[in-house]
Amino acid sequence: MSAAYATRAAVRSELRERGYCVVPGVVSAKRLVGVAAAYDRAFAEGTAPDLRASLGSGNTRLADFVNRGVEFDDLYVLEPVLGACLDTIGRGFKLSSFHGRTVLPGAAAQRLHVDVRPDQDGWPLLGFIVMVDEFRVDNGATRFVPGSHRAETRGGVAHEGNHRPESEAQVPACGEAGSVVIYVGSTWHGYSANRSAAPRRSIQGAYVPRAGTPGIQWSSRMTPETLARLSPVQRDVLALD
Repeated sequence: MSAAYATRAAVRSELRERGYCVVPGVVSAKRLVGVAAAYDRAFAEGTAPDLRASLGSGNTRLADFVNRGVEFDDLYVLEPVLGACLDTIGRGFKLSSFHGRTVLPGAAAQRLHVDVRPDQDGWPLLGFIVMVDEFRVDNGATRFVPGSHRAETRGGVAHEGNHRPESEAQVPACGEAGSVVIYVGSTWHGYSANRSAAPRRSIQGAYVPRAGTPGIQWSSRMTPETLARLSPVQRDVLALD
């Protein structure tokens, strides 16, 4: 999807047909410099249990980017993502998760999976990934199986758990740094192998229905500094009021 066609209607169409889309140029190059520096600082300062290093699968994850700096504040209220939430979930939605993930050099491909099944609490889920680094075929770009979200809702083959078998139809969601991947959580996906010499960084999150159980109860995590700078929209999507 080119920047010229990254309208809400275009995003809605791609989500309906393919289950995911890539919107380029959402975060400007100038703005991304500060985001990347804050990302590295947050990971350097992060501690368990929020910081989880999975050496077996070659990635490191840090939870709760809502409270890790002003640089991340507008990344969970991006206009294309909120529009997609309205079209996918409806008016009653809230932020379930918001975290950073680094796919390390040499990491193997992640197993294909869905974030949520239609029979689970939290469906429909709308996920997003902010590319802190460029997503390429060789550095761990997230791959999707186009249209697989529709197969999930039609029934068909029953799957146990949220993992899915490998599929030849998978397509890598590549893009320049500052692009955003928006996807339906029941679309089969997983990051690809990082065969490059550098880590691949991203900030990602998900929205769920207001009545669903979120990954994080934000009201129990908020710091006074974060609370003081929240806009009404941010308060609403964090379900603080």
